[in-house]
Amino acid sequence: MVYKSLIMKYIMVISIPVSRIMDDKRKRKIIRSITQFIKAEIRTRKSNGLIIGMSGGIDSSVAAWLAVKALGTEKVFGLILPDSSVTPRKDTKDAEELAQKLKISYKVIEVGKSKNQLLRHLPKNKLARANFLVRLRMSILYYYAALLNRLVLGTGDKSELRLGYFTKYGDAAVDLMPLGDLYKTEVRELAEFMQIPSKISRKKSSARLWKGQTTEGEIGLAYEKIDSILMRFENLQEGKGKVPKIRPQCFDNVYTGTNGLRIRECSAADVKRVLAIIERNGHKLTPAPICKIRKV
Repeated sequence: MVYKSLIMKYIMVISIPVSRIMDDKRKRKIIRSITQFIKAEIRTRKSNGLIIGMSGGIDSSVAAWLAVKALGTEKVFGLILPDSSVTPRKDTKDAEELAQKLKISYKVIEVGKSKNQLLRHLPKNKLARANFLVRLRMSILYYYAALLNRLVLGTGDKSELRLGYFTKYGDAAVDLMPLGDLYKTEVRELAEFMQIPSKISRKKSSARLWKGQTTEGEIGLAYEKIDSILMRFENLQEGKGKVPKIRPQCFDNVYTGTNGLRIRECSAADVKRVLAIIERNGHKLTPAPICKIRKV
């Protein structure tokens, strides 16, 4: 199974060296690198600006902040696309308030009714319905991108890309990914440095696929553990292009906590869980195969 995402061949992702703890100097350097990346992509592709889906979550909020930092307010347009049956009202409110704070133009479109009208004609399936909603939002983002001659700004982070925790041809269907080389825990650090409102930066990550859904709850691990494992994978498979063959037990790092108790950082079971997710979602990271006939 190819571990290093082949999707990177098709989506521009800025590369940031991995660091577990970032000081302010590094955070400023990352912000500078990402804003330069966004400017260069807009210039190279002769685009009028960016379209960004704003969910009220940490990733889209950080991405929107960086977009405005790079291009100014006039070239960033936000789309807030709640489905009232699964999207908490506070998420929509958080997204609107951030758009207002950033002084960008934005539009709120309730997509739940349109989704339900279409799903009336389709068989019932919880996961298929959830992914349908994500792809519907993607279609709306690209409608506005075509309308305004703009690029769709991805908001996915490195943790999601490595795990394959995204909807195929949904939230991964974007034109550039400024956060694609930052793990979730690094995005959180960056959000605090940017002074993104704490009600957003400390919010539990969720794709809002169904009521009460959270990313960490669905995966079964906190992002601190997920990122620790993924960073270790990255260090071990440097240059190999695949998941290294390792003994999960090698992650059984035990240290003494501040309360004097012996704490296990990541267990073998944690590592196996992450590996299983990567294997299960591997198809999302591989482009559709093309039948080669020129040499037949």
